[in-house]
This record gives sequence, C-alpha cells and structure tokens, in this order.
Amino acid sequence: MAYVKANIFTKGTSGTVGDMMNFRVRKGKTVVAVKRGPSTKPPTEEQQETNERFIIASLFAQDAVKDPAIKALYQKAAKGGQTAYNVALRDAMNPPVIDEINVSGYKGTVGDLITVKARDVITPKSVTVVILSQAGTVLEQGDAVINTKDRRFWVYTVTAANAALTGTRIAVTATDMPGNTTRKESAIS
Repeated sequence: MAYVKANIFTKGTSGTVGDMMNFRVRKGKTVVAVKRGPSTKPPTEEQQETNERFIIASLFAQDAVKDPAIKALYQKAAKGGQTAYNVALRDAMNPPVIDEINVSGYKGTVGDLITVKARDVITPKSVTVVILSQAGTVLEQGDAVINTKDRRFWVYTVTAANAALTGTRIAVTATDMPGNTTRKESAIS
C-alpha cells in the first residue's frame, strides 16, 4: 500500500485502474493498493444471512422506486446525496423502533387511551395493540391510529372493560413499509 503525496493527477482519485490497483481516499489521503481478489474463505452463516437480507432489501427498494407514490415518500426522507432507492434500501434493512408504550391513560375502562411512540425511516405502516390478561388471554386487539399532529405517536382507544388491571400486559407490534416488524410489551403493575 502506498500513499500519494502532492500529485495533482491522482489527488482525490478513487477506483480501479487496469484490473491491478485500487485508488481510495481515506481521511483526506489518496491510498494506492493492489487490487484484492475474491476471498478464498467460505462465507460464515452470519455473512450468508446478511447477504440474503441485502438481496431481499434490494429487491424491495427496486420495486419501491417504481411506484411514484412510494418513491415520493422515500425521496422526502432522503438527506444529502441520497436517492429514494438508498432510503428504501435502508428501510428494508432495518425494522421499526418502538420507543415508548404509554399506559398511564389506561384504567381498564372503555374509551381509555394507550399511546405508542414508534418510528422508522419513514412513518411505520401500522401499529397494532393487543391487551392480554395476566394469564395471557387476549382481552382485545386492534390497530392504533396515527396522531396527525405528531406522526411519531399512535393512539389506541380501548374497546373492552378490564376489571383485573394488575398483571395486564400491553403488546405492541409496529410494521414498516417493507414488512419488517418489531414487538414490545409493557406490563401494568
């Protein structure tokens, strides 16, 4: 590996030249190195899983940019030199995040509100709430509605009374545009 110093022809150059050497810029310096060949080691199981996830994410991103409405959503989330494809690929590679399940408004009566703070590269596609008894029986379930003033928050309105509040669990699932899901639970003590 060699460093290029004060050469006006190669300063800032990157790429492969003649199938023999690579130019890269690292920390502001141009580096010249012999072109690497393919690895002789077989990929690990983790590398194979990552490759498969990347292929699936790439296929999603290709389809996403073909649909003008979806492409517009991803383009709006793009920063700097990113394209809608870059953002869609990142969205497909990463599941949504559930930051908070706020059960302070849940007292076990019909009409109570459960608030969920969920985020993703673009707003998650859906947030589902399941209320479980202490024994694990499903008391009710349904979709939360996005807060139109702050799209990070979703609100679920309770439809069934629950007299035995202690030990009740609230399970939330957030789903993003590519179909990735995240599940989080909160227990009432």
